[in-house]
Amino acid sequence: MTQEKQVSFSWEKNSYKGYVEKEYENAYLIVVSDPSPDMEEKYTNRMIISKKNCQTAE
Repeated sequence: MTQEKQVSFSWEKNSYKGYVEKEYENAYLIVVSDPSPDMEEKYTNRMIISKKNCQTAE
């Protein structure tokens, strides 16, 4: 069983946390743990975020 990588990131001046579903060369596909209503409606809790904007959460 592999453990998902936990990350935090900023989007529209707010901080969010989630786990990496898939890793790309320069970005992550992140499943957001506690999405905003707007994020939930538009992105269905999953977003592609640049690796530069992510910090790993321990």
